[in-house]
Amino acid sequence: MTGQKLDQNSPLIGRFDQSFLIHMIRDFFVILLMVTVLEFALKAGMVYYKFRVHGPTDAQEAAQDLADNVRSIMRNEGGPVAARTVYPILKDNWDGLGYRIAIIPSEVTIRSIEQGFEFTPEGLPRGDWPDTAHASATLPLTAEPFCLACHTEAAVGDVLGEVTVRRDLATDFAQWVEDMRLTGLLALAKILLHSVLLFLILRARLEPLLGLRAVVSNLARAYGGLTHRADIRSADEFGVLARDLNLFLDRITRLMGELDEVLRRVVKVNDDIVTIQGDLRDRIDTLTGRIRRLERAAMVSAKSEPRLSQAWFDTARHAVADLRDQTGGEDAAGLVEDLRAVVVNAEAQIAGSEALFADLGALGDESEHLRHVMSEMIRLEERMKGIVQTGTVLVQRLRPATEPVA
Repeated sequence: MTGQKLDQNSPLIGRFDQSFLIHMIRDFFVILLMVTVLEFALKAGMVYYKFRVHGPTDAQEAAQDLADNVRSIMRNEGGPVAARTVYPILKDNWDGLGYRIAIIPSEVTIRSIEQGFEFTPEGLPRGDWPDTAHASATLPLTAEPFCLACHTEAAVGDVLGEVTVRRDLATDFAQWVEDMRLTGLLALAKILLHSVLLFLILRARLEPLLGLRAVVSNLARAYGGLTHRADIRSADEFGVLARDLNLFLDRITRLMGELDEVLRRVVKVNDDIVTIQGDLRDRIDTLTGRIRRLERAAMVSAKSEPRLSQAWFDTARHAVADLRDQTGGEDAAGLVEDLRAVVVNAEAQIAGSEALFADLGALGDESEHLRHVMSEMIRLEERMKGIVQTGTVLVQRLRPATEPVA
């Protein structure tokens, strides 16, 4: 799963078989096993290389040694008889060394031994040798002066026989397999021992990391507090990580304290707004009531006052006209002018009163608008209370041990 991005809700996260320790030991075990297999393969390659490069030379040297052994037997008096006993021993010894040997007597040797010792020498026949990859060497055995005592029909320099030495590639590989059995068992034991030692070392070295994991897990838990701190147990990368984590938590704690202080100030400001809002609401209600009462009283007074009504103006005009007709329009001229001035003044007063009433009405409308603004302030206050409550819950969740924000 290395290199793949996992979802934070993946069921693989936190499983024992997915732990870093298990992955590390498994990878280390696999690498050691691969190294051991590669080592065995290299050794097998070296066996094949040595057979191909040094096999003929080794076979030639072995054949020379075998020829010297045969000459040593021939030096003894009664050598042909002793050879019948020694040749099987030689065969067993060379078989133990991984070589196939053959000692083939010549015709002159057979005739000489039959005449002098009355038996037919057989030497060591080749037998049924398999046709496989091999390295072999053959050397002739020539007669020397001491050989003429037994080989009566031979002369010095005649070939008395030949020796053949052969080594099969399968023999080398069989010997390699035999060696690898013990080596493989030791390598497997070494791998297991190294894995156990690695487990113990990693468990000791990863103890600070496990402590960090416990702290982070506690922080990630629902309603977990920010008071937990990681223990700095070493001066390596784990110690640096623990220190940085503690510094980060200290910074978060300071931010929470500042947020707590801001919330307290917001609550205090909200209380002041509520107080001012209540006082302002009372004043606005009083002012609005007084304006409305004044407006109604003025309107009632204007409508109930006869001299300010339209009928009064009409009556005054008719009275002036009748008076002019009865007096002929001469003596009443001054009175008419006075009445006309009164009427004009009354009309001007009425116009002023109507303008005043209009202003009072507009002021009443403004007071209603102000009341609407106060309603908006009330709704804003409710929203602020909701924000304050949310912030308070957040602070309490991050710092459950602190006192609730007032």
